[in-house]
Amino acid sequence: MEAVSLILLAFSLILFFGFFAEWFFRKFSVPDVLFLIALGFIIGPFALKIISPSDLVSLAPVFTTFTLVFLLFDGAFNISLPSLIREFSESFIMTIFNFVISSLIVAAILWGFGFWVGGFSFVLSLLGGFMLGGVSSSFVIPILKQVKISERLYSLLALESALTDVFCIVFSLTVIEILKLGGFGIQNILTQLVSLFAVAILVGLIGGVLWIFLILRVFKEHNYMIAIAYLFLIYVVAEFLRGNGAIAALFFGLILKNSKQLSSIIKGILSKEAKEKKKALKGELGVSVTTPSEEFFYHQVSFLLKTFFFVYIGIMIDISDWKAILIGVVLSIVLMFTRGASSLLTKKMLPESRLLVNAIFARGLAAAAIAQLAINAGVQHAHFISKIVFVTITGTIVLSSIKVFLIKRRMPPVDEKAVKKNHHPRHRYKHMGTHKHKAKA
Repeated sequence: MEAVSLILLAFSLILFFGFFAEWFFRKFSVPDVLFLIALGFIIGPFALKIISPSDLVSLAPVFTTFTLVFLLFDGAFNISLPSLIREFSESFIMTIFNFVISSLIVAAILWGFGFWVGGFSFVLSLLGGFMLGGVSSSFVIPILKQVKISERLYSLLALESALTDVFCIVFSLTVIEILKLGGFGIQNILTQLVSLFAVAILVGLIGGVLWIFLILRVFKEHNYMIAIAYLFLIYVVAEFLRGNGAIAALFFGLILKNSKQLSSIIKGILSKEAKEKKKALKGELGVSVTTPSEEFFYHQVSFLLKTFFFVYIGIMIDISDWKAILIGVVLSIVLMFTRGASSLLTKKMLPESRLLVNAIFARGLAAAAIAQLAINAGVQHAHFISKIVFVTITGTIVLSSIKVFLIKRRMPPVDEKAVKKNHHPRHRYKHMGTHKHKAKA
């Protein structure tokens, strides 16, 4: 069989496997990502040897970036504007709290093990800490879509994962620059961080408003592929202006998701009639620039990317270096217990919600992307750190999946009538939010 046919056959079989793994997840609550990672390992260099990491070197940077950007964009369609405004401050505090604790603990462990494996400097250990400091949106968002929780709790965890992806990238890139230049300046770090956020948010918001205008006034139709092309244009513009393209993609998605309410508010501001202003606040005057079928298409693209990403993770696992495996396993277990510190910030939540927050700690795409960038930048010990990162990603995904699986089994049974009425499981279980949210429900 020709090489092209073999590649197409492999793509087909992986997608079929991903579909059945997701079906198995919905049916029996066994996380699909575990099967995908296992498949990657089986076809990788330590089992069937069908593909090796060296075959993916040229594709890895583009693939990881594409997946990160699109998953954040697609994840934004599950966050409403009121929920974003309500949860941003709480999510930001939780993000900072968990990111700092996790990063410092991982850095300390790497520094301690560093003397055993050849010596890591404190800055290099800190790089590893920042790589693995935050939960992964590539894991969190697909998992949350399969769990019956309130929109408020979904927004809280989705925002945390999006923000920590950015923190991982920003702080890790800063440390890489420090290692390359040999300097450290707290003012430069803070300036860069604020600049990355400000530019990214501004580009995402302006890009979203412009897209609403183009759809309503110029195109006057919904073209899914042009929207994706525009998404990556926003990413490139944000990166060119020294912002973070991933967070720009997130805010662009938020604008599209809430386009009906935003356009209604704009019309209300321009209107002089009091009745119109009241209607505007309720979103009655607006028009959505996305359709349910369009959102479904984006979800399908996310499914494709998620499937191949976790297979990629399985391929990248290196079991030939037992030291990297040992350190990765230790870090996975430590990160699981470290996540328990979130309980200090979730005291107002219901017990089920607190358990779910503590169960969401898997690392993923951002860590993999930064590990690849560190190798490309020629950072000392980058290859060894990347081995640790991939083992830790796998370990945290396994442990987090098991905890989510156990929590999911304890949830109430599905109300089939509510499924047909609301079309999404999260709408049926508002009791999974905070006490305050429950009172409103």
